[in-house]
Amino acid sequence: MSNIPTSASRQALASVPVIDIAPFCGDSTHAERRRVAGEIRQACIDIGFFYISGHGFLPAEMDEILANGRRFFALPVDEKMRIAARNNAANLGFIQTGGLNPDAATAAQADRKERLYLSRELAPGELPDDTSPAGKSQWLPEETLPGFRAAIERQTARKVTLARQLARAFSLSLDLPENYLESFHDRLGCIHSFNYYPPIDPEVADKLWGFSPHTDYGTFTILHQDNSGGLQARNADGEWIDVPPIANTFVINVGDLLARWTNDTYVSTLHRVMNRSATARLSISFFAYPNPRAEIASLESCLHDQPSAYKPVISGEYIRHLLTQAYETGRTGVSSRTAERLAR
Repeated sequence: MSNIPTSASRQALASVPVIDIAPFCGDSTHAERRRVAGEIRQACIDIGFFYISGHGFLPAEMDEILANGRRFFALPVDEKMRIAARNNAANLGFIQTGGLNPDAATAAQADRKERLYLSRELAPGELPDDTSPAGKSQWLPEETLPGFRAAIERQTARKVTLARQLARAFSLSLDLPENYLESFHDRLGCIHSFNYYPPIDPEVADKLWGFSPHTDYGTFTILHQDNSGGLQARNADGEWIDVPPIANTFVINVGDLLARWTNDTYVSTLHRVMNRSATARLSISFFAYPNPRAEIASLESCLHDQPSAYKPVISGEYIRHLLTQAYETGRTGVSSRTAERLAR
């Protein structure tokens, strides 16, 4: 039997744990990886959020990508609209406040953010696939943002590697072979999203969502936030707790597909952002999800002799359905299960 805890009893955390994942990013023993996997398992049961250190990214690299994000969003709107996502078959590119095609009513209700959606490059020998965003990013001319594309492609490739390392950690946390979940991510679906929250008048900040309450869609998210704060997650008691920036860490959170895979043993947690600052906020989300053609069904080991709470879904179809909601409304897409939780 494994020494990884199997209880799904959730603790109402007041803060999100920090986990050193270095054993999954370099040489280590199986015992060292199992210890880290146990920490991940408990965090995923309790709240579905944890910080990671030991990920191999240097502080200078983390500062560089934030600086590049700020360079992009500082451009005039007309420049950013040259790579508008609505003109891209995969909806990659710049998304203004209000979604792909905002009107006055949509913009008034939309979250207060702009976004830049990118994805990874095609792997050697990989062919374009109409179900995958890989290889379909839009880029401004080099003279508009010198060095931007090369820097972002480099960081995206690093996060693809980190996502596969995390897939092994999640597998071991579920008492699966370490390559089990990684094998579903052989043609990793991913969106590298730069999220810009403009300065808000403090007198009205509490009435305007930067990112309204939602869950993420995929397997998990790798989040990099600047020093502004504003991110909150809802714990097992239904209380909103802060997930503040911690230097040289990423925030990892469970997405809907991993919750479905584990039959809610791991929780895809409601979270939200309010920028209460008179300065702009920037975060960078790397949304990782399986090969878009993969079928996701609850693991037998997570059923505990009970029927699954979920029907099997095709990864890409599930993601696309929720993204379509987001593109049309300027607010995040919400699954039926998430909508039920939001009503509580």
